[in-house]
Amino acid sequence: MVGAYFMSIVVTPESRSKVSPKRTLLLKVFGKASGSFRRSLGELSRVRVNANGAERELAKANQNMESTLKDVLGATGLPVVTSDAAIPEGAYWLVAPLVSQRNALYARNETCVAVAYIEKDGTCPIGAIMMPLEDICVIAEAGLGASAEGLGRLRCGNRVELADTLCMVPWKTKDVVHWNLLSKLDDAGVHTRKSGNTLMDIVDVACGKADFAIGMSLTRIEVMLANLIMAESAGFASDLQGKALGPTSTKFIISNPKLHAQIVRELELKS
Repeated sequence: MVGAYFMSIVVTPESRSKVSPKRTLLLKVFGKASGSFRRSLGELSRVRVNANGAERELAKANQNMESTLKDVLGATGLPVVTSDAAIPEGAYWLVAPLVSQRNALYARNETCVAVAYIEKDGTCPIGAIMMPLEDICVIAEAGLGASAEGLGRLRCGNRVELADTLCMVPWKTKDVVHWNLLSKLDDAGVHTRKSGNTLMDIVDVACGKADFAIGMSLTRIEVMLANLIMAESAGFASDLQGKALGPTSTKFIISNPKLHAQIVRELELKS
């Protein structure tokens, strides 16, 4: 592909006219968020030997990230809220300031920031998952695909066998225990990685690193971005019974479409 990378999105002469103002804004947010996180990471590195001090700095880093997101996105005049806040009337920005905070404490790559634009009808036409430690920003926009620096256009894998697939399940959650997911996966001969970060699982499925992922105890932004990014990377997202995700969904299966029906059948996830 001929073109230049600009803040993580592949820009070509043919696509310049398609770069929307909101996409440009998300790129600006990514730049600000990366700077904020790197400053916080410096403070964390100095106090990491002291557990109490590190926890304090981590909480401060999360507050700084939330302030950064609200400052940049708030300039649009729309409300900026997190998943646990009340849903405002009309359009708004939905954000997750610092996901996988424990990973941030140890400078692990699963740390990320998420932003989604929600229309007044409840749909999500554009959103992003930002990875400050890796300088990568995945942006998906309805009808324009999903892309990221170093990867280009994201496409789910097209494998049709589950034998060697990678499944990522959130770790140490009550849902994993309740559903007995680990034993179900072991019985099916599926290799399991405990990433503990649903947003990173979405990215890995979208770019073909994983054939599918299971998400439990989902937040509002995780559901919105799963639907959007899977649709724009030729993937498939549903609840555990194979039905379409809705605004009140709390669990999902995301996968390449050739494997989805088999995954639902193999794992036999029933309420």
